[in-house]
Amino acid sequence: MKRDLSIKPESPTAGRKRRWFYGWTIVSVISIVQFAGGVETNPVLGVFQNPITSEFGWSRAAFTLPMSIGTFAGGIAAVGLGPLIDRYGSRWVMAIAVLAMGLIFIGIGAMQSYWQHFALQMIGRTVVASTFFLIVGVVIPKWFIVKRGRAIGVAAFGQRIGHAMFPIMIERILAFSSWRVAAITMGVTVWVTALLPTLLFMRRRPEDMGLRPDGAMPDLRTGSNGTVMDPYPASREEVSFGRREALRTPAFYFLLGAVATQRFVATGVNFHWFSYLTGNGVSTSGTVLSLALAPIVGMPAAIVGGFIAERAPAQYVLAGSYVLMSASIGVFLITDSTSLAILFGFMYGSASGIMITNNQLIWADFFGRGSIGAIRGLISPLQMFTNALGPVVAAFSYDVTGSYKLVFSIGVAVLLGSAVLAAAAKRPVHR
Repeated sequence: MKRDLSIKPESPTAGRKRRWFYGWTIVSVISIVQFAGGVETNPVLGVFQNPITSEFGWSRAAFTLPMSIGTFAGGIAAVGLGPLIDRYGSRWVMAIAVLAMGLIFIGIGAMQSYWQHFALQMIGRTVVASTFFLIVGVVIPKWFIVKRGRAIGVAAFGQRIGHAMFPIMIERILAFSSWRVAAITMGVTVWVTALLPTLLFMRRRPEDMGLRPDGAMPDLRTGSNGTVMDPYPASREEVSFGRREALRTPAFYFLLGAVATQRFVATGVNFHWFSYLTGNGVSTSGTVLSLALAPIVGMPAAIVGGFIAERAPAQYVLAGSYVLMSASIGVFLITDSTSLAILFGFMYGSASGIMITNNQLIWADFFGRGSIGAIRGLISPLQMFTNALGPVVAAFSYDVTGSYKLVFSIGVAVLLGSAVLAAAAKRPVHR
């Protein structure tokens, strides 16, 4: 299947003015939602790890375990939610998810025992893995074909901003107050930023509003007999695979293997980033600076990666991002100063920005937009299993060996294997 790049998005018929394409409103709303969902991602949760485990005397593996279980449970839930979003849209699904996420963090601020931590974090990760992690790669491809790469890159801005802002916010609150106040602040922030935009502006797909992907305009020219010609001319739209058809292609399994193994490494690094660098002698401020720098660098990298993938085979762009991430973790292993922490943040952020865009883009590019929610739901259990496994394996390795060196060294080699799998995937041809 080859995406036809000859489509002329937003090309008006003679005498008609271009209008704002509602798809960009969808991109803006999803970016806001991704910002809010950043509170339940590994770089942010990792900042809570030291103060909470110190207060309660828990091991790092015990702190991490419910998040890993919840992440995998979210992957299972996505199998059912993906087709529902295809059919009914994401407005109510995401509104409920935003409400739940705010409540969870307010609950974290009030918890007094391990079972409460276990329940809240397991539910929180289930919610974020089954909804926030899913919508960019499911909703945006329904609104864009030609401009899909840049649209996904812009939508990723929100998560990148959240990754940059939330660790700084938490660290500042910890300096003057407590982790409980920080957790409650995160919950309120989720509600204030994301609830109303989700309820007011989310829509399922352009066809529901009489629009076409990328804002292509109807052709209202008339034929020789005075009748209106095809109001939505042949759009040369990409062919879409169903779930069963996608499962019969080798590309599905190559991409699944690449994405799943990459997530195992990245989530372990993301979650233990703060603890690893501060344990290596990097100051708290230097560590937070590297945490904030990575998503800031990742914002332009995400858009650049999207533009590149609109013009080059997405599997090679994805493979390149994995190689760069592997090199960055090589730097991470030797980081013991603020300057090296900054270098790592820059390299890792660049790789993550390109990778996040292309991880979301490549499934729709290869399999079309018609059943993308169902197809993304199929990959979610394994992807979320390895996502969940990364932090807990890294925590267990630390508890056993007293160091993260072994697990992160293995991660360098695993990422290179992920790059090989991604590069081996070939765009399937729909029969």
